[in-house]
Amino acid sequence: EDNQHTFDDEAGPLTLNAFDLIILSQGLNLSALFDRRQDYGKLQNRFLSRKPANVILSSMEVVAQSMGFKTHIRNYKMRVEGPNANKTSHLTIMLQIFEVAPSIFMVELERSAGDTSEYNKFVNNYCSKLDDIIWKVSAEKGKSRTSRLSKR
Repeated sequence: EDNQHTFDDEAGPLTLNAFDLIILSQGLNLSALFDRRQDYGKLQNRFLSRKPANVILSSMEVVAQSMGFKTHIRNYKMRVEGPNANKTSHLTIMLQIFEVAPSIFMVELERSAGDTSEYNKFVNNYCSKLDDIIWKVSAEKGKSRTSRLSKR
């Protein structure tokens, strides 16, 4: 079997602190001031989930394999690799699970190798198959909070 699993049972997903969250925010990202060599060509996508980290990881693995990709898992990181949709080149994506708060996890997808347009197609197709684990914040909740704040 091509799939490899390595887990450190003591360690869970990395926990993000306030500084990590600020760095993740595009509007507040100051890393360009400190690291001029950073690769800004890397594409990243993120989503949140309220499912347990092991459920998120196993769901992501099953979906990637059903799409014809090989998976390699170590702790709470997964490398997904295989040929692109038209089988003309190779696509590699790194996925990592982070704990943002108790019972709230963020999954980050990052293109490691392959064509940008193929990566975008993969992400759209892949995430559409993960609806059962992706947490969608209700628009109504957001609207009611906004309207309450504007009435003050």
